Amino acid sequence: MEKTLLVTCHAPEAVRAAIEDGLAGAARILFLEDAEPESRAAVLSSANALLSFFFNREVKEEEYPLLEETELFQSISTGLDFLPFERMPKKMTLACNAGGWAPQIAEHTIALLLALSRRLIPLHNDLVKGVFNRQGYAPMSLRGKIMTVAGYGGIGRMTADLARGFGMKIRALNTSGKTDGNVDFAGTLNDLHSVLPDTDVLLLSLPLNRHTKGVIGKTELDLMKKNAILLNVARAPLVVEEDLYNHLKEHPDFQAGLDVWWKEPTWGGGNFALDHPFLELPNVAGSPHNSNRCENDMVTASRAAAANAAAYFRGEKISGLIRREDYIE
Repeated sequence: MEKTLLVTCHAPEAVRAAIEDGLAGAARILFLEDAEPESRAAVLSSANALLSFFFNREVKEEEYPLLEETELFQSISTGLDFLPFERMPKKMTLACNAGGWAPQIAEHTIALLLALSRRLIPLHNDLVKGVFNRQGYAPMSLRGKIMTVAGYGGIGRMTADLARGFGMKIRALNTSGKTDGNVDFAGTLNDLHSVLPDTDVLLLSLPLNRHTKGVIGKTELDLMKKNAILLNVARAPLVVEEDLYNHLKEHPDFQAGLDVWWKEPTWGGGNFALDHPFLELPNVAGSPHNSNRCENDMVTASRAAAANAAAYFRGEKISGLIRREDYIE
């Protein structure tokens, strides 16, 4: 019997074409937004797999029981910490879109790194004030420096590959402690404290779950070099907000590049707000959680997610599998 992939998010024509391309005939495709109100329940019940962006916005909570026989939840998003894991049907295999947004996020990460290492923001601000400050800051050369990548998945790996082009050495931390990537060291988060003291750049590209929340706090920051750089393009709560702010204040040569924030509207969490004035600090570079944006971003990510669902339907190994128990306190 032919399997059914139900797309629950809004899908314009370009996205629909990308999903069809990625699925490559492995299942028939239905779009929830095309269903008449009276047929919505039947369409949901027919799904063997869901392709969703914001599941808990696209499917009503009272409709969750209709998905009890759904085999796969394939997200178009990479981070899934916003999902209502405790209420989602237990039978579903859960997969994030591992690597679906990685190329542009890796480029954005390197942009933050270059802005910080070359001290572009304070230099620019000086120029705005009419100050031609050639000697006021000491730019850092990346050649020979050590980048520790905490979360060596699609984003971490692609960023590391770009960093290697600048002559950086790469240390990769993942769940297995093993990788076929071009790295100088591979370990797990259990190795974090041992690698931090000589790390020049720490990249956080980890999923946010109960094991990783607050993984970087005062203890970890104090282990790092006084002129190290912290990059976070994953989720802000990986870092203890107050600890990072205090560290940046007390160590002006330490720098942080942040694309994610502790209070932001991205996941429906209200307005952007800071409990500490990070953006007043000259050693911070920030962006509004837009590292995933580029031309055709949703098209490319949807194609990648659909291809992963196709692999599932064909009985092949799929990427991005997550365990819901990692996200339930």
